[in-house]
Amino acid sequence: MITTSFFQLFKIGPGPSSSHTVGPMVAARQFREQVQSWMNTQDTPKEWRIRVELFGALAATGTGHGTHRAILGGLMGAQPETVNTEELSRFFEEPDKVYQLTFDTVDIPFTESAIFFDFSLNKYRHPNTMRLLLLEDGHVVQSEIYYSVGGGFVEREGEEPVSKYDLPPLPFPYSNMQELVDFLEESGMKVIDVLVANETVLTGWEEEQIFQQISRIMEVMEQSVIRGLQKEGELPGGLKVQRRAKGMMDQAEKLHQQNRYAEALFSRLNAYALATSEENADGQMVVTAPTNGAAGIIPACMAYLKNDCKIELRTLQEGLLVAAMVGFIIKDNASISGAELGCQAEVGSAAAMAAALFSYCYGGSIYEISSAAEIAMEHHLGMTCDPINGLVQIPCIERNANGAIKAYNAYLLASGRTSKPIISFDQVVEVMRQTGEDLSAKYKETATGGLATSFGWGNMPGS
Repeated sequence: MITTSFFQLFKIGPGPSSSHTVGPMVAARQFREQVQSWMNTQDTPKEWRIRVELFGALAATGTGHGTHRAILGGLMGAQPETVNTEELSRFFEEPDKVYQLTFDTVDIPFTESAIFFDFSLNKYRHPNTMRLLLLEDGHVVQSEIYYSVGGGFVEREGEEPVSKYDLPPLPFPYSNMQELVDFLEESGMKVIDVLVANETVLTGWEEEQIFQQISRIMEVMEQSVIRGLQKEGELPGGLKVQRRAKGMMDQAEKLHQQNRYAEALFSRLNAYALATSEENADGQMVVTAPTNGAAGIIPACMAYLKNDCKIELRTLQEGLLVAAMVGFIIKDNASISGAELGCQAEVGSAAAMAAALFSYCYGGSIYEISSAAEIAMEHHLGMTCDPINGLVQIPCIERNANGAIKAYNAYLLASGRTSKPIISFDQVVEVMRQTGEDLSAKYKETATGGLATSFGWGNMPGS
């Protein structure tokens, strides 16, 4: 049974990666709180230090993804939704700079050398693993292992996740798309009514509160597009990647003036997606949708629906909730983590969600919504996660733009069909899971294969 809330899937936080930036910041802050609780029971020691160890994909691409800066932010008490991104981006610019971690009774000095990137074989159960340790006089007195499992979700070793059986019973439970479709057929209910009813139980909010909070998420998405369309210049990281969203939007306007409407449409959609993706690559505030690596797709489609199609606010709010439903099913039955299943789990999931968004906003039935999501996911199967230098720039930014275009086309293909799909959405999600498990580890956010190591690129020893 799916028990994920809209507000767990869509989270506000800094780029460039939900699993490598947002998740580690959350984990580090949790460890900070645990250390503070432990300190409250102890006499003042001679010397305290904190050490961080990163394993798997977190080690392989942690520097490019800003994991080290995110961890320092979390240890200093920052939260993803409110962190100062400008300050965060300047962490560790000065070699050997000492940062003070301020606790109730003591300040603990912390330097970049306290973060260890372990490139050896990851012995832990998840490719995004971090170990945080508190040392007293050189001896470990507290140690926790955290897993950043995608989309900013964090799990702690030894801590049982909240059981779905411990949650209040949902009024309309479902585990996959077919169960939801069957229920809608039997009950005659609308999909949005089912989703809202479940969300009221998961959040404890009334319906209008839910939609107010959805609007808040939408506002952050919209602002990321607006900011990205205004900026020009080079993105940080050393690849000398130039921002292209503003130029793409200028091109769209020229094409429209030339009555080349189809090209103008796709250019605008591309521009919107590039805008947020470039903001994400720059470490600015975005929304996990469902991850930061795929954060440009849904905001782009939302911007197009609002600005160019004049879709009403309430329809957009409901459409985003329907998109979340697709994300719930993927997360529960496969994964949204590039480190687990490759970029198909990030850009593919976002494209499927966006295709459902288009379908709902244009009045599509649950059958068309399901079909649109299936088509979008199907045509991302096997997509590798191979960011050059571990930066969420190449090929990630263009992949977001292509994901938005594929989402729109998936909606068109679904809306124009008169026959029943041969492949169901649930089947393609299962195939995505199997495909991701079969992918070599070098194609799953480790920057050890594919584009990440072509032409002299790469951030691993020997690449």
